Amino acid sequence: MANKIGRIVLGIIIIVGILVGGYFLLPGQVKNPLTAKLQDMTDANYAVITGAVKNATIPKNKGVTFDSAMTNKTEHPAWTIKKISVDDAGNGSYDVYADGYKCTVSMENETNDTGMVTFTNAHVQLVFHITKQGSEIKIGDKVVEEGKAAAPSEVNVNETTYKSTDKSSYYQAALNVLAGN
Repeated sequence: MANKIGRIVLGIIIIVGILVGGYFLLPGQVKNPLTAKLQDMTDANYAVITGAVKNATIPKNKGVTFDSAMTNKTEHPAWTIKKISVDDAGNGSYDVYADGYKCTVSMENETNDTGMVTFTNAHVQLVFHITKQGSEIKIGDKVVEEGKAAAPSEVNVNETTYKSTDKSSYYQAALNVLAGN
């Protein structure tokens, strides 16, 4: 009897190991939506935090929310959060990631006059560094409100990072592409 129970336990451990290993091998366009769904089911702050950021608008693109931009311009959009420094009440620092795939991003080339910088079938990731205090969500010292502009800290397009502090126009150009401009 003990031998049979041992085999069953070993079988369960092997199956769980295969599932966990398979999850980590999945490409981002499959793994990120699964992670978002899991976070939505298990983290009470997920909906509050991502909802605030999703409903904020893209800077210099009045009325275009981040949620509609990611949904309309990318495939398999997913919103995930990473806790940086959070207390038991859920207050603290988070990183919010908006990932979308198969997006074409075309921007004017700043380095020369030869045309455009274009990424096709690109992975686009927006990164927001936010703080949550009670029901208030902030990016820097600005409160994130529905319908008000909020700026991600960085925009990643196929492993190329454009930061909000960059002097180039690529950061805003990438956001404009998502907004449909």
